Amino acid sequence: MGSVAFITGASSGIGRALALELAARGCGLALAARRKEVLEDLTNGVSKQGGEALALACDVGDQGQVRRAVADTLQRFGRVDLALLSAGVGRPTVAAKFKAADFAEQIETNLMGVAYCLEELIPVMLNQQPSGGTIAAISSLAGDRGIPGSGGYSASKAAVNALFDGMRAHLARRRIRLVTIAPGFVRTPMTERNGRMPFLMEADEAARLILRRIARGDRVIRFPLPTSMAMGLLRFLPARLFDALLGGRQADRKEK
Repeated sequence: MGSVAFITGASSGIGRALALELAARGCGLALAARRKEVLEDLTNGVSKQGGEALALACDVGDQGQVRRAVADTLQRFGRVDLALLSAGVGRPTVAAKFKAADFAEQIETNLMGVAYCLEELIPVMLNQQPSGGTIAAISSLAGDRGIPGSGGYSASKAAVNALFDGMRAHLARRRIRLVTIAPGFVRTPMTERNGRMPFLMEADEAARLILRRIARGDRVIRFPLPTSMAMGLLRFLPARLFDALLGGRQADRKEK
């Protein structure tokens, strides 16, 4: 595992859980999120335990802020061994009331936020040869197929999957590992409005699984297994059957 980790979306959810787990392992932490006051509480806690952490106010949808966050990380630590791109937003997509602005917000954070980080981090890791580095992005099993009521979110995560698939092999030859992380339901502030969530995982459990599988060299991390298998089957259903199974009841509930 890398000695310096850069984490976006570190103020809550999976990002915070990853930060706490890496702090316990002695990693230097550069923690980026929009809510700096929350990050400062986290960094103070890490410092009290003997760790080193830097709080970075950063909206990943703003390329200038991403550039400054990475520059501040390098000024403090001199390198980035592991980047965990965890920042994300989710909004309902009601088909009959579709709003492009709501969709654009998800694309800007979930997709462009990853892209802005890649633009800054890839040159850093190329300059760290021969050690290189690892960049892991939190996608979602929802990226396997557009889920009624969550089409915009699914689209943003599917784009992340495709982007990493298209870049992974080339960067691997330069000793930069790209890792796609596709969770199912994890208990976070973003998912707490979802109601019943099958095979729900706690954020700290998800963080330990993610770090274990990054350490063993996985390129794509999908979990939990039952949800991953179910989404894999949905991906290959004919459109007519998919619509009959999921299209009506879920969409109607979202539109009420």
